[in-house]
Amino acid sequence: MEKVITIIFFSLGFLFLSHISSTRVWASKVPYPPCLACDCTGNFCKKTGEKIQYEWPELVGVEIKKAKATIERTNPNVTAVRLIDSDCIRIPDVCCNRVWLCPDEKDLVQTIPEVG
Repeated sequence: MEKVITIIFFSLGFLFLSHISSTRVWASKVPYPPCLACDCTGNFCKKTGEKIQYEWPELVGVEIKKAKATIERTNPNVTAVRLIDSDCIRIPDVCCNRVWLCPDEKDLVQTIPEVG
């Protein structure tokens, strides 16, 4: 009986993980650098006197590809990652080297991109 229960739980776990990996929860199929964890987001990450950008409110409504290029040009320490859909579901990590780009239905930026 224990063996049957163990097999059922293992199978259910495998099915759950298979479902998650096939859904649109993951940010991108394109590889990007590992997360450099931090405890700040946006301009709260900025050090006194620093000139590079940490937030890009001017990019709301801009095409995702153009926004990605702008972000990576104005802050070479980050990688902009386009989320899969307009639900903007992403991993909960706060990363100093990552900016999530949340697209709308027309593939335009719908929320203010910021570091973290």
